[in-house]
Amino acid sequence: MDKILAERDSRIYAPESQGIYSSAVLELADEFERRDLQVTSFVLLRNGKKIAEFCKPPYEIDSVQLWYSVTKSFTGVGVGIASDKGLLRLDDFVIDFFPDKLPPAISDNLKELRVRHLLSMTCGIHDNTYGLLYPQEDWVKAFLAQELPHKPGTYYRYSTHASHMLAAIVERVSGQSFYSFIKENLFEPLEIYESTWEVCPQGITAGGMGLGLTVGAVARFAQMITDKGLYKNKRIVSAEYLSEAMTEQSDDRDENEKDKHKNGYGYHMRIDLDGSVFHSGGFGMLWYACQRKNIAVALTSRRKNTDIVIDLLQEKIIEPASEQKLPASLKSLAYPVPVFRDIPENVPSLDGKTYSLSENPHKLRSIGFKQKEITRFCIRLQYADRPESAIEFDLREPVRGRDVFVKDIQFHDQKYVSYSAWENEKTLVLTIFYIETPYEVTYRLTFNGAHINAAFNMNVSLNLKNFSCDGILTDRCAG
Repeated sequence: MDKILAERDSRIYAPESQGIYSSAVLELADEFERRDLQVTSFVLLRNGKKIAEFCKPPYEIDSVQLWYSVTKSFTGVGVGIASDKGLLRLDDFVIDFFPDKLPPAISDNLKELRVRHLLSMTCGIHDNTYGLLYPQEDWVKAFLAQELPHKPGTYYRYSTHASHMLAAIVERVSGQSFYSFIKENLFEPLEIYESTWEVCPQGITAGGMGLGLTVGAVARFAQMITDKGLYKNKRIVSAEYLSEAMTEQSDDRDENEKDKHKNGYGYHMRIDLDGSVFHSGGFGMLWYACQRKNIAVALTSRRKNTDIVIDLLQEKIIEPASEQKLPASLKSLAYPVPVFRDIPENVPSLDGKTYSLSENPHKLRSIGFKQKEITRFCIRLQYADRPESAIEFDLREPVRGRDVFVKDIQFHDQKYVSYSAWENEKTLVLTIFYIETPYEVTYRLTFNGAHINAAFNMNVSLNLKNFSCDGILTDRCAG
């Protein structure tokens, strides 16, 4: 418990005490809102001290969040730690780590592939092969078997599975899971005691995605980068490795993407114009480290606007704006949530009813209802290929609970906040915020006698599809 309390250090210093204007933070938050950037939580550090944070309900500042590709930067630092320990060298050949995973014919380019090429995203592929490798049972074997048309080190192409190869390499040389290695050598020194990390089909830590941390933990990681590998005067990764990691190793500038803040790629870090470094993840997750000003930022989001967010950080924070004190209104921010409504007359009774559904992409077979109180009920979702979900709703207030739902790769037991309202006498709208991710799920259920139409909508997703299907009342009651 003491460790968790240490991670949840709530002290916030006056921004002015660290040379940042309070009004600049407020202006930044106002711009996030005005531009509908959907930033849900934010932590700002200066000189290692937390000077501002906010989190918009129903999201929670202390909740573990899914960081998508931000994961890669943690993997990159993990490789640096392994190198510092003498477990590997950046010039080691990749094939030497996996004699049991090699294809029958080893190409010249595969022979030349080194650890540093995985770190700099110059492994030799031409197109992003994520879609080809992800469905495979053995990601390492599939990565080594793919075509490498470019000589390693000569051509940049972003690759989530290159990051996965790094995690697999560290697992082989350390004799433990990459997640365990990171918890011992990175998380605990950073006082990070709450985390999750997904794995590939063979159980190897997914080095390119799937990491779950609090926003405060990611901010401390960014501060460690700002402090050249130190945290509270304790060395975590060598300054020599970080210097290489923060130096351009490959060219990620792409005229077609027009990302103004892509100005070279180091070792699993992107480099900005002023030498600051950062990494972003799906739907706008971001950490940003500016050594020049000793500023570190971490934020979660539900919409990818990385260029705009960094522009605002530079304009409002990195270049101070005014002298006003930080107003309390930062803590009053909240994400727009559904409005509770009066219950219409003549809505159908749902208690004990179960509806069998027609074929749909989620293999959702039935929806059942159990009334607990006058306005509170439980909905049971039964699937053909995974365990049943049971989610509680109340027509007067939000309900907090836990449900099994997808994160990056796998399904996890995680926190939710639910809302419900009758839109009219026939249509019930159920909204679920899975607050460890950006996911907002809406079920629109329309009842017509013994028939139901169930429509599923998700605000953002990497793999789940929106759908609508019909159903019919059965004799089986929800338990």
